[in-house]
Amino acid sequence: MSSSDLDGGEASQGGGKLKVLCLHGFMQTADAFRMRVGSMRKALKSRVEFEFLDAPFLAGDHLSAEQIAELGGSASGRTWIKWADMAPGKRPSQSTAYIDFDQTYLHMVDGLRAHAPDGVLGFSQGATAVALLLAQLKRRQDRGLDLDVPAPRFAVLVAGFLPRDPTYSELLAAERVTTPSLFVVGEADALVPPERTLALMDTFDPQSTSLLRHAGAHMVPTCSGDVKRQMAEFLDGFKPPAAAAAAEDAGAFSAGAAAAGPGPAPEEAAVVA
Repeated sequence: MSSSDLDGGEASQGGGKLKVLCLHGFMQTADAFRMRVGSMRKALKSRVEFEFLDAPFLAGDHLSAEQIAELGGSASGRTWIKWADMAPGKRPSQSTAYIDFDQTYLHMVDGLRAHAPDGVLGFSQGATAVALLLAQLKRRQDRGLDLDVPAPRFAVLVAGFLPRDPTYSELLAAERVTTPSLFVVGEADALVPPERTLALMDTFDPQSTSLLRHAGAHMVPTCSGDVKRQMAEFLDGFKPPAAAAAAEDAGAFSAGAAAAGPGPAPEEAAVVA
C-alpha cells in the first residue's frame, strides 16, 4: 500500500514540484510516517509532492509478542528486512543475517514503477532500504536488467545505517552508489549513532554525497532554519531553474507565517532495526 499528499493518491499533473517517494522506519507504516513528517511536508510543499510506500512485511509475522513489546512497537508495524538469526532476547538491530531481500527489492522497484518519483527519502531502516535499492538497481541496470525501472535522480537518507549482514554491506561497498544523496544525522541519536550513518555514507561515491547535521535524536528533524535551508538547496538542484525560482518566491511569501513559531516537534522513533 501507499499514500500520497494528493487527494485520492492521484499523480501530480505539473506545477513544477518534485515527486519524492518516502520509505518509513522499522515498525512504522506509510500512513504513520506521513504524519511524522508533517513539518517537512508543510515546509517544502511548494517544492515537493510526497508519496509514501509501506514495507512488504508485517513485523508481527517475524517477531514474538515479547520482542515487539520490548521494542515498544505493535504487530501492525511493518519492516523492510527479515532476519534469519533472531532468538529470544536478541534485537533485530543485532542481526547479521537478512533473508528475503529479493522480495523487498521487487516491492521497492514496483513502487518506483508505480510512482515514478524524482527522488526517494528513507528514515532509519527505510534509509538503509533506500541505499540497498540504489545499489541493487545500479548493479542490475549495469547488467541490462530492470531497464524499465525509473532510477531515482536523488536520495535523502535520514538516520540510516550500514547493514550488519556482510552480504549487503559488501553490495554497497562494491557498487559505490553515485546517485546524489543527502545524509541526515542527528547528533543526539542514541538508536543509530552518527558513526553508523557515516559508515553507510562512506560506501557511496564521495562526489555524490552531502551531509546535514542536526542537534536532535532519532527522528526526521523539524524542517525549519538551517535544516530547511539545506534541504531546499539540495532539492532545488534537481528542479528546472524556473520552478526553483518559483519555489523560492513561495518560500519567501510564507516566511511571515513561519516566523509565528514552529509546529509541534516531531515524535522520536522508539525502535530501530
